[in-house]
Amino acid sequence: MSIKMKQIQAFIMVSSEGNLTLAASKLGITQSGLSRLLSGLESDLNATLFERHKHGVSLSELGTAFLPHAITLMNTERKARQELDLINGSGKGIVRAGCVSSFLSSHFIEKVNNFHQAFPDIYIKIQDRIDSELFKSLLTHDIDIAICGPLPHNDKIIERGKINFTDSIQIISRSNHPLQGKKNLKLQDTEEYSWIMPPNDSTPMQILTEVYHDNNMTPPKPIIECSSSSAIKSLICNSDLLTSMPAPIYHLELTAGLIKPLAIENTIFIRDFFIYTHFGILSETSKKFIQFLKR
Repeated sequence: MSIKMKQIQAFIMVSSEGNLTLAASKLGITQSGLSRLLSGLESDLNATLFERHKHGVSLSELGTAFLPHAITLMNTERKARQELDLINGSGKGIVRAGCVSSFLSSHFIEKVNNFHQAFPDIYIKIQDRIDSELFKSLLTHDIDIAICGPLPHNDKIIERGKINFTDSIQIISRSNHPLQGKKNLKLQDTEEYSWIMPPNDSTPMQILTEVYHDNNMTPPKPIIECSSSSAIKSLICNSDLLTSMPAPIYHLELTAGLIKPLAIENTIFIRDFFIYTHFGILSETSKKFIQFLKR
């Protein structure tokens, strides 16, 4: 018997909720109906996907292994329905792309506008994510295209080439920060101040760690972790906090005289950008979009 999408949906919901009653309620079905879907899936796969206990359920080892495949199946089915709905209506296809904030706030705008002018009927869905999240989104087919810095090698992700764009990542502060007026500024001078940074697996945090290690120093431990570039900039402008950020993201604040990079030698990192897609079939609309990105 083949696996049904209702079984996949039920499996993902239960893995998320950890409780059959809550999962059944969110799916709008009875608990007995949910149990039948799960039992059918486990029978089809010849695998026990959940471990039952008095507080609910949790994924078994086999269930944990199956989860990313289930998410990919669900995303693929959803994408197929969206594409068909667009074609049946006025649309001519869909592009699902993700990119990091620095590319989204600069070079990407022109590319999207040019593509829209050439293909006004194609629906464009954009995600703003850090590199590691784009990597995961490609693996689960949540997006078809990622534009970002170098990603780790994976057989399920294909590099489609380098694009004509770079950015620089360096340490910044508010323009009237005490360190901005210090002569012969050194990296050691930053140890007196606290940091606000994006998550540990973000490129700015990884680069900052490398910079400190290269100078035989212990990397700073941020007192605030924040995924929002806008929030980070706001806090930087109104405090003595430091951060590391790609230049395109704070371009407007730099022009307005609110934020400045710190003039510390050997702390600027130049990042190249690449196009990545997931392994498998790529729609013609996605191929067209990639062509525009490479121009």
